[in-house]
Amino acid sequence: MLDKKCGYCSKPVKPEEVIKSTLLYRNGSLLARKEKEYCSRRCASHDQMAHEG
Repeated sequence: MLDKKCGYCSKPVKPEEVIKSTLLYRNGSLLARKEKEYCSRRCASHDQMAHEG
């Protein structure tokens, strides 16, 4: 079975272990949302923080 890659650290993740999270970020003056797949809640949190500021 094909492994997916984490949206933050690019580690291979088994499909049954994927954590889906909605990334909120600014696209110009608009708030945009994108659903991404991660290997852990920690990577999801770090990716969100990387898009803030």
